[in-house]
Amino acid sequence: PLLWSLPTRGHFDLPSADEFMKSYIAEKRRLGKDIPWEMPLGDEQAVKLPLPIIGLNFPKSATLTLKEFFSCGGLTAIHTSAQQGRIAICMRENLLAGNAPLNGCNHTQDEKTGEVKPNDFFSDIGTQAPCYYSSLHDGGLEAIAEHYPHATIMLVTRNAKSWHRSMSGWGSILKHWQTRCGFDGNLNHTKSDYWHKKWILSTGRKKENYWIDFYNAHTQKIRDFAMKNPSLTYVEVELEDENMANKMEYYTGVPSTCVMDCHPGPKWVREHPNATRRCVPVDWDGQKESLMQFYRNGAVT
Repeated sequence: PLLWSLPTRGHFDLPSADEFMKSYIAEKRRLGKDIPWEMPLGDEQAVKLPLPIIGLNFPKSATLTLKEFFSCGGLTAIHTSAQQGRIAICMRENLLAGNAPLNGCNHTQDEKTGEVKPNDFFSDIGTQAPCYYSSLHDGGLEAIAEHYPHATIMLVTRNAKSWHRSMSGWGSILKHWQTRCGFDGNLNHTKSDYWHKKWILSTGRKKENYWIDFYNAHTQKIRDFAMKNPSLTYVEVELEDENMANKMEYYTGVPSTCVMDCHPGPKWVREHPNATRRCVPVDWDGQKESLMQFYRNGAVT
């Protein structure tokens, strides 16, 4: 496996997304950097944010929801795979070759007209075989900043305990993270010694405490990266926030009605054989409370 790193500390008591965004915006202002969502949407713009937009959400943290949101907003949005293949494999090969992260997986060709369009938004950009997550593996985030210094980084976070519940019931991702990726810290380099010791000492069902700290450390790493790279634009919202859809509209200019209710794939499809889509529009006023409970219970993709 490739080397990876996360912040190390005893306890991750993170400020909320709103609190962090307040600090982030203040720092951008101090440095004299533009705040894209405070500017009017241009005639040729589908969104207020600089392109490309790279979603760094972990699996089971609204990766498909974001893809549907930006597709609804008029962008060419890619989830998991581009026409050229799996995004994460493309990014991994580019990292090893010293190329721009999205080189070779950054466009879509219309099958009927032959028109080629750039891919504007990317989500679910990790894979377990071969293992690669640009926000975890060394050099991944730095490559984004080097080759796309004016891009947008987006992160939708969840309650870490709800995320772990969802991940635990979704195939063998966490097992693969341990055995294929070495995300239990069991690699022969000092950066992971902290995490391997934490893994060994972790108790409880399915190592819940370990994965909760892992999730929160990932959020902290991306926040630190955003602060150190002010030429980039960073947006973070919380999935369980009852005003999430309105905040997405504020930051992006895409209507809040584009935030869909997206369900996990194979199991949900089997249980709903008459469903024609995995993502459906949301009546945010009428369904807000029930949806927030649904997300807190762990069922989201």
